[in-house]
Amino acid sequence: MTDYIEHEDDELTEEDPRLQLLDGLAEGMAGLSEAADTPNGVPSVSSTFSVGDVDFSSDAWMNQLADIQGWLSFSEDLPLASGEAFLQVLMNELNLDSTDILDSATASPPLSVRALERLSQRVDTAVKLQADFLEELDAKGTTRSTATQSWADAWAEAEADDEVVSPEPVTAKAAVWPIFQLTKKSPNLTPSYQRGDVWRNGDRQSLMESILRGVPLPSVILLRTGSSTPHEVVDGKQRLTAILRFVGKHPVAKQVVAEVSGRHVGKRFNEQGKLDDQGDRTLADLFNDDYPAFRRAWKALEGYVLNASDENNFYFPYKLRTTGDGGLVGPHLEPLRGKYYTQIKQNEINVAGQQLTVEALFEDVVEYTIPVIEYTQATQAQIHEVFRLYNKQGVHLNAEEIRNAVYHEVELTRATLAAAGDADPNTPVAEIAKSLAGIPNLSHLGDALKNYGFGDTRYKRTKVLAWVISVLVHDTGEKDLASTARNIDQLLNTIRDNPSHPLAESSTLTKLFALLVDAVELHASHDELWSEQFMDGGKGVKWQELQLVGSLVGIAMALAASPHDVEDRIEANAAAIRAATEESKVWERPAKTQTKTQWDYIARINKSLLELLGIDPALAADAIRQQFGSSGYASLQRMLIPPKS
Repeated sequence: MTDYIEHEDDELTEEDPRLQLLDGLAEGMAGLSEAADTPNGVPSVSSTFSVGDVDFSSDAWMNQLADIQGWLSFSEDLPLASGEAFLQVLMNELNLDSTDILDSATASPPLSVRALERLSQRVDTAVKLQADFLEELDAKGTTRSTATQSWADAWAEAEADDEVVSPEPVTAKAAVWPIFQLTKKSPNLTPSYQRGDVWRNGDRQSLMESILRGVPLPSVILLRTGSSTPHEVVDGKQRLTAILRFVGKHPVAKQVVAEVSGRHVGKRFNEQGKLDDQGDRTLADLFNDDYPAFRRAWKALEGYVLNASDENNFYFPYKLRTTGDGGLVGPHLEPLRGKYYTQIKQNEINVAGQQLTVEALFEDVVEYTIPVIEYTQATQAQIHEVFRLYNKQGVHLNAEEIRNAVYHEVELTRATLAAAGDADPNTPVAEIAKSLAGIPNLSHLGDALKNYGFGDTRYKRTKVLAWVISVLVHDTGEKDLASTARNIDQLLNTIRDNPSHPLAESSTLTKLFALLVDAVELHASHDELWSEQFMDGGKGVKWQELQLVGSLVGIAMALAASPHDVEDRIEANAAAIRAATEESKVWERPAKTQTKTQWDYIARINKSLLELLGIDPALAADAIRQQFGSSGYASLQRMLIPPKS
C-alpha cells in the first residue's frame, strides 16, 4: 500500500474513503508512465515509476502527475513552479472549485474525496485510451497521425460524457427475449439515424453460427415510440438484419416477393420450383418453405439467376458457411453447413442445455434468449445518459452513434447524416430530412469527404461534417468552446430547445447544405491551394480533421460573403495560400493535441484564409449570421492563444 503521512487532525485511517482512491490513483499513474510510444504532441515520460514510487506524503506526487499529464489530455499544462498554482489548474481541469482543495497543513494530498474521485476517473479513462492508442498503433498500416487522431477523438467523447443529466427516473426496462419475439414485432430497422446494412456475408454467417452454438449475444436497444408503432432499433440493427434475413422475414424481402408474385398472378409451382399448372405451391410458399426451390422459380419467372448482389439488395436469405471454421462441428452442427434455413428447420440441435429443432430456436419460446433494453418513456438527455452508462459496459457506441439517436428529432441531425452519405442508402434523403430535397449535387458532399480520406466506418463523415457546421454557425456567447463533441451537442440542444431558431426551419437548412455543397466543391477542386505538408504532415495520404475543418469553414465563409467573385479571388491568391500552407507558422499543425490548441489552430487557419482571399472576416461572419441566424466565428476566434512574449 502507498505510504501516507499521518497528521494529528487528519489521520488517514483504514475507513478513510481517500485510501482506496489514492491506491487506485497510484496504480493508474504508474501504468501511464510505462508506455514506450505516445501520440503526436504528447511528450514521453521522463522516467518510468512504480506504484510504490508514487509519494502522496509530500509534494512528490505533483511531479509524477505532471510527468504523465500528456496522457490526461488537459487543456493547460500543470505548473510546477508553485504548488498553489498547480492545484488551482488541476481543479480547473477537473471542473471543480477551490473548496475541493483542503488545508495543506492538515491533509496530504490536499484534495477532497470529490477531487480525488474526479482525478481517479480521469486517470482511469487515460489508462483505457492509452491501451486503445497502443493497440491501434500496432495495427498494420496505421500511422501515428491516425492513431493520434483516434486518441484525441476518444478524449473528446469522454469529455462530452461529463454533462450533468436529469436525476429523474428513466422509464426503461431490461429483459431477455427469445428470438421470435424480436422478429415478430417487425421492428423499424431504418429510423432516420440508422445507416444501411454494412455487414458482409461472413459477419452474418458468423452471427448465425454463434446462435446455433448457443453463444450469448450482446444486448439490443429498442425505443418504443407508441403503442401502435413499431419499435425503433437504436443499437443492434446489423444483428437483427442478419437474423431476419437468415429466417426469411426481412420486411424488404417480403415486399419484393409480394411484388414479383403480383406481376405473375396465378403462376403455380411443383415441389422442385418448376412452373406447373397443377402445382400447389405459390412463389411465397417456396420462399418460406424451400428457398433453393424459390431460386429456381425466380429464374423461371424473372429470367435470371439470383446472384449474391441481388440477394443482398433484396435482403434475401443466405447460406451458412460450408466449412467448420465458424464452429459448426460435432454430429448435430456439421449437417447444417452450407445450408439455408429452410433446409435445416427440422434438424435437432442442443442450445442453452435444451434439445430443440432449428425452427424452434428461431420461432418458439425457448431457453436461448437475447438481452433487450427497451425504452418506453424518457427524455432525450436521459436516453443519452443510459447510452453512456451502457457504453461503458461494452457496447461502445461512439459519440456520433449516440448523437444520431438522441437528437434524431432535430432535422439538422438527420440532414447531416444523410448529406454526409452515412444514412440508409435505400431511403431517399428527402424522407430523412425534407430540407435536402432538390439540392443539386448533394451526393458530392459525401463523395468529397470520402475522397478526403474519411470512410463510412461508424459515421466518421457525419462527425466531420457536423464539426464543420458547428464551427460555422454555433455561437457560444461568452463561453469558451468545449470539446468537439460537446460543441456539436450544444448546437443541437440550442436548436431543439428553441423551435423558432432559424436552423430549426427546413428552408434555412436547405440554404446551409447548398452552401456546404458549393464550398466542398470549391475546396476539393482547388488542389493547388493545399500542400501535402499541410494536408498530412508531408505524406499526402489524406486530410487530417483540423486542417480540413479550418480551411473548409474558411471557404464556406468566403463563399457566403462574396459568392460572385470567390473563384476569381481563389485564382488571384492561390500562390499566397499555397505558400502559407507550406511555410507559414500560422498554418503549422500544433504539436499538442489539447482541446485549446486544436481550436486555436482551426481559428488561425480560418482567419488567415479569409484574409489571404481579401475578405474581411467580420463581414464574412455577418454574412453567415444573416443567412443562418448565428455565426461561430467570434466564438472560434476567442480560442486564439496569445503568442508568448
